[in-house]
Amino acid sequence: MPRAHPDRPAGRSNEADTPAARRNYESAVAAGFYGRDDGGLAGKFDNVRRYWEGQITRFTLADVLQGVVERKQAAGERLRVLDLGAGAGEGYEILTSLKRRDTPPGPEDVELVTPDLLEAYKGLDISTAMVEQGQETYAQVPNVDFARADLARGLGDVVRDEAYDVYMSCYGPLSHLTNAALERLLDDICRHAGSRFVFMADLVGHFSYEWQDSWSRPEAELRPYSMSYLYPREFWDEVDIERFPLRYWTGARFDAFIRDLVARRGGRVVDHRLVDRSVLVGRHMNTAEFNADVQPLRQAVNSLYELNVRTPLDSLIFDYRPHPAFPALNAFFERFQTAWNTVVEAAVEAIDRWDDRAWLETEADERLAPPVRDGVTAVRRAVLAADRLALDDPRANLVERQLANVLRNLEMALQQGLGAAHGLVAIYDVQRMH
Repeated sequence: MPRAHPDRPAGRSNEADTPAARRNYESAVAAGFYGRDDGGLAGKFDNVRRYWEGQITRFTLADVLQGVVERKQAAGERLRVLDLGAGAGEGYEILTSLKRRDTPPGPEDVELVTPDLLEAYKGLDISTAMVEQGQETYAQVPNVDFARADLARGLGDVVRDEAYDVYMSCYGPLSHLTNAALERLLDDICRHAGSRFVFMADLVGHFSYEWQDSWSRPEAELRPYSMSYLYPREFWDEVDIERFPLRYWTGARFDAFIRDLVARRGGRVVDHRLVDRSVLVGRHMNTAEFNADVQPLRQAVNSLYELNVRTPLDSLIFDYRPHPAFPALNAFFERFQTAWNTVVEAAVEAIDRWDDRAWLETEADERLAPPVRDGVTAVRRAVLAADRLALDDPRANLVERQLANVLRNLEMALQQGLGAAHGLVAIYDVQRMH
């Protein structure tokens, strides 16, 4: 029997502790953006945040943290975590959803940080509204605490606590700090930590395509940022969307910054990860607020993940505009563009050949780069399997979701930690020598 064709009928802590910046975050809390998870096609917890950015962050952190957990367990000790610019506790959600790496599908117990392993989680934030929201959300969770602190002035009262094993920051708070303020904070961490600790910074990337026109600006300069993405465009004229300054980082500059500071404090970097996250699907790809030439690819990928919503796949095709002053970055983005568009076009072809089972069973062209070849094969297999499950819409609910995951995996395989994405995830395993 012919299969139903998918095209046939069937949406922190900061040096810039300005009233505008704080109002912005606190109005977001008041509007409920930090107290609920509405998910979907838009908003703070959209599909890209949940299924793409969160997944890459967890995968990267687990890659380093598994060794820490194993050392603590071997010593009969528990894990202590300090979340810097914690907001309402997003770092806690990431931490407690980490999975052990390379776990086969059989075992049920795959959590890396279980409640019995966590001795303490403390979240710091400059916003009283954020701290209160975190305290309310986790009131019944043991060993979880929140406190107000201005990280631009260092660790503050935290220096009275016992040392922590992990000093982490998720989704950009440390980009609010100037170099001097970040150095002050890291100096406090190096003095406060024990002989071995992990430091995680989640920063805003200097070379994201979202603000290509600003690539030539000095890296140490604080530049404007906006949270306009929290609100539908039709409400932009009705809400008070303030801008505030951020520090945008390249991978090379941040790596040199950390290594120099650690060495001057008598330590060494044992291991590290630098990962570009959201190369083409950053928040401001949708708003075009900082680069009029961007395409709303985040909107398109949000749609891929949405149940029972079909995405016009041509909206995923990326058209890169080269920057005359940055040939190396042009080469990176053009390679990324070719790989991305090849996978999208392969999905279009597979959907078009929905009934051609023999062709769908073939492997992708072996001349393709391995992550691209694997992605093309994966979308063909998704189309092949789509009629075997009882789904309202097999294209929307299986094929498109698989395409989104393939594109996410493509990003993980091709990124280079350049700071060429909305987020730069930097994780350092540090050992103090004395």
